[in-house]
Amino acid sequence: MPRHAPVAYTFAVLLAACVDQPNDGAQVSQIDSAVVGGTTAQQGQWPDAVAVLGTNGTCSGTLIAPDVVLTAGHCAGINPQQVIANTVDYSNSDNGVRVHVAHVEAYPNWQSSYDAAVLVLASPIQGVKPRKLGTSCTFDRVERATAVHLVGFGATDTMGQTANTQQREAMTEVTDPECTGGNGCKKALAPGGEFVAGGTGAADSCFGDSGGPVYLDTPVGTVVIGTVSRGVDNADTPCGGGGIYVRTDKLIEWIEQATGAVVEADDCETAYSGEDLPDDVAGDEGGCSAAGGSGLGALGLVLLALLRLRRR
Repeated sequence: MPRHAPVAYTFAVLLAACVDQPNDGAQVSQIDSAVVGGTTAQQGQWPDAVAVLGTNGTCSGTLIAPDVVLTAGHCAGINPQQVIANTVDYSNSDNGVRVHVAHVEAYPNWQSSYDAAVLVLASPIQGVKPRKLGTSCTFDRVERATAVHLVGFGATDTMGQTANTQQREAMTEVTDPECTGGNGCKKALAPGGEFVAGGTGAADSCFGDSGGPVYLDTPVGTVVIGTVSRGVDNADTPCGGGGIYVRTDKLIEWIEQATGAVVEADDCETAYSGEDLPDDVAGDEGGCSAAGGSGLGALGLVLLALLRLRRR
């Protein structure tokens, strides 16, 4: 399901928070405080994990060059207008570095290929170091049960009904490192174009996290190895059952061609070639408005329809 938050969906969630609604026995469990199953990030911990604001919704992304943000291909559909870096709450106008988007380019035929896009910014973001991208040798160390960080500005409950403007983080594990198990993985990219992480009682990405980063701690720092695409097919709830993520090593050449930027890659070939990645290694980088009515009405129908979609 899409893990961006459409405008209609966001408005419906905000309205839902302001009216009394029965639980109908369908109250979903939350793992911790909620990204789903995580906590509020600390200021400066993930400054390169950005909020992407568009005229048709919100997404997340990662600053990978001073004037380039990596996000999801389907996030081009929100018509991105602005990114906000180094923020833990994009609703606070005094918080973060805000830069307008000059150009959006989605990966060719992203619907059947890599669900990725780049945002070329109107000016470089100052004071925030772009994140290095994982390469093929990075993924030599990504296995089932490898721990990764999820960071984003998405909804915080498994039904995706909790409106959120705060940056959230959570630790989870890779469950299918090459996305070979079906369950929503794109056959044209398998094996090794995507990976699955989260779910099974652990943390997961959700609406609004689309395009956001998956980080891996390495002996030489924390790198971004994936970008949020969508939920797995067999989940019982819109969020919480696991997510599918596009591998960054498959995107580097295209990113540089599309933007003209030179992106920094993981130095694994020279820095820790031949070493095992410790299980517990810690990286050196960071790691109601007024509304009337007593129910959702037509907006409830919109919400239900959106919950049937699979992208985030």
